[in-house]
Amino acid sequence: MSEAEADNKADQRSGAVSRRRPMYYGGDARPMYYGGSARPMYYGGGGSYGGAYDAMYGGSGGGAGQEEESVVGSITLMRLVRVCLQRWVTIAVFVIIGLIAAFAFYRMSPTVYEAVSVFEMMMLQTSVMKVQGISDGDRSGSVEEVVNTRLAMLRSRQFFLSVIAKYRELHPSAKWDTEDLVEVLKKSQQTLVKRSRLIQVSARSTDSQLAADLANVYVEAADELMAKQNLDNAKSASALLSNQLEAAVRARDVVDQGLLAFRREHLVDLMRGQAVIANESAKKTNLEILSLQGKVTEAELMCAILQAINVNDHPENFLGKLPETAPRYREIADAFKDMLKTEAEKNALLIRYTKEHPDVQIKEKELEMFTAQFADAVSRALETSIAIRDLMKQEMQLLQPRYENMMKEISELELKIATAESQVNQMIRSLEEHDKACRDLQQRIREVGYIMDENSAMIKPVEPALPPQNPVLPQPLIIFSAGPFLAILLGILFVLILDHLEDKVVGIADIEQRIRLKPLAILPHVRRKKREQIARMVAEDKFSQFAEAIATLRNLLDSPRYAEMSKVLLSVSTQPGEGKTITSCSLAISYALSGQKTLLIDFDMRRPRIARIFSKASTDFTSLPHTLAKADPALFPSLPTKSDVPNLDLVCSKSSSEISPSSLMGSGAIVEFFKWARENYDRVIVDSPPFGVVGDVMTLSSLVDSVMIMCCPNRTRFNPLKHAARHLTEAGAQVIGVVVNDVDFARHRLFDKENYHYKYAYQYGSKYGYAEGGKSAKRSLKPATAVGSAATRALADEEEAAGTLPTAAPEADVDVKDMFDASMVDDDE
Repeated sequence: MSEAEADNKADQRSGAVSRRRPMYYGGDARPMYYGGSARPMYYGGGGSYGGAYDAMYGGSGGGAGQEEESVVGSITLMRLVRVCLQRWVTIAVFVIIGLIAAFAFYRMSPTVYEAVSVFEMMMLQTSVMKVQGISDGDRSGSVEEVVNTRLAMLRSRQFFLSVIAKYRELHPSAKWDTEDLVEVLKKSQQTLVKRSRLIQVSARSTDSQLAADLANVYVEAADELMAKQNLDNAKSASALLSNQLEAAVRARDVVDQGLLAFRREHLVDLMRGQAVIANESAKKTNLEILSLQGKVTEAELMCAILQAINVNDHPENFLGKLPETAPRYREIADAFKDMLKTEAEKNALLIRYTKEHPDVQIKEKELEMFTAQFADAVSRALETSIAIRDLMKQEMQLLQPRYENMMKEISELELKIATAESQVNQMIRSLEEHDKACRDLQQRIREVGYIMDENSAMIKPVEPALPPQNPVLPQPLIIFSAGPFLAILLGILFVLILDHLEDKVVGIADIEQRIRLKPLAILPHVRRKKREQIARMVAEDKFSQFAEAIATLRNLLDSPRYAEMSKVLLSVSTQPGEGKTITSCSLAISYALSGQKTLLIDFDMRRPRIARIFSKASTDFTSLPHTLAKADPALFPSLPTKSDVPNLDLVCSKSSSEISPSSLMGSGAIVEFFKWARENYDRVIVDSPPFGVVGDVMTLSSLVDSVMIMCCPNRTRFNPLKHAARHLTEAGAQVIGVVVNDVDFARHRLFDKENYHYKYAYQYGSKYGYAEGGKSAKRSLKPATAVGSAATRALADEEEAAGTLPTAAPEADVDVKDMFDASMVDDDE
């Protein structure tokens, strides 16, 4: 099968599983706990494994995690603790070397003395130097900025030469070279004390007297330099300030004359008076307009009421709303009272008489008369109100244009006043600025005179330097602390590199991060059990931790993600002793106990083990290699042998010096055999020889559905594991993950120790075997409470008799600690 066909086959299987994946496996396209699309994140790009190994072996796969590992590997807290505990002797050696190096450095370092003098940097003449053109423009910032600027001047080589000249002037008998003095001054430090103007000058030299002398001379030279600069600046400032004062006085006179001429021309005060008078007139006119508007509104209201009284049949409803100020109000009220009185008398007569009675007729005529009088009074009042309203409207129409004209004139007048006042204020401000400039210049000229008279300096010595008694270098505390500390860092780096170069798997994180494979299960270590007992523990001790771990692996393989790719499953390892045979037997028993018809095949034809594990004599079964050598598919049904576990059949092998397993792997009979096994069994578990030792695994991996690789902490190496996964993938195999075996949870949480050690060697005649390291001793440890399965726990094999199956040697009484010590010795060898 080509690599492309293998990739397509893997994609089809992954897609089929994804379409049937239930909700708790992460949806249709992306399982929640794998982080990938259809394949787990551990497998990277193309194929089930290609992305990670394309990055490791220079391919072009696009999987995640293709970054190259550093020389120290991945650094985690748990790994640091583990490596430091394992290799503390190496770190201790580095610490000793660090102490020796620190002692040598301390002895070889020259003795250096430091003398410190203190001076204050005064800034009393700050206002003098704010004139453009003066060289002391650095005084415009904060105290710290000004002092730092001055210190930069005091660190120049030219100043150092002036310090040396001053030193030779004060100490003519000194025999120090100029370059030596310059070197000492270069190493000197000038430090500004926080929140002050104090400067500390520290000079370091191998001679204590020289250090003190240079520190004091430095202050004196700085004092002379600052005094000279102040005097030069004062002279320059005096001439410049005088010229600036004359120019400022001339400019002030020009502004003053311009202000006086402007006020005479525009008469601003007169315009202000006119504006006040106009505002009073406009205010009165506006009040008149508002009064007329109120009267017009009142007249319109009276007209509306009179109209309502005139046209309504019930005038009493509106008569109460008529104000007393209405025209003919008294006449209307009297007529209305007479009308009401007459109507009342009429109604009283109608109670006693009919309408035709003479008295009733008389009252009817009187009522008509009074009603006509009332209507006539209302009509005349309405006409009067309308006339008054029209008259007030005419008066208001006459006042409105007059008011608008007055407001327009006031606006124009105020605009002229504002423009004139703005120009006047501007000229006044300019005049004030010129006055202030003249006063400032006069004050600066006086200060310059004080400087020239007093010759004041900016440097004031505070504390002279004394010859130091104790050296500052070398510092034993720092040297003897830094040496071991750096040695510890280098030692940790060294042991991390060694641990990385040892290339051993020590924990789950190594498998996931460095190899990019998924750990399928973790099988615990089992104590004081023979190989055969461990292999059958799933059937004989169903409630053990080992049986639970195998059941967990079986349930994972039965899950929708792995169900279709685990019907025919191959268990491989990179070296003998990693527990593939025991894991294969245990997994097959677990499948059989779950009710699935299972076939366990022993394809390790050079060193078969399954027959011995299930106590099958050589006469109890038909040998697989002998049957395949006949190339007759009709003989395949005779291969399975019933075991004492329900639903579990065995296909066992016998080693033979006449039949070559490599030749059988290249024949077509093995393809037909796997086809027959698929048709007759629910699950087929294949036990194979170690990968890399022989080439059988490459052929078997292309015939099965998936491959799981065995791994033992502190025994399995990274490179063989990578090599196996890569080549199996290239051969078309579906590598689904790693089974971590022989994990002692009770003692080592990070899988960083080996409780047992095995040696493996090939011999002629197609034989290879195990030998357990450790020295015999009486057991003194109690049984562990957290035991598990170490599918790799092997006992010493006795020499195999020719033509017969090997038998297990009885377990020796061995102390666990002694066995661990012996295994570490074998690792070093």
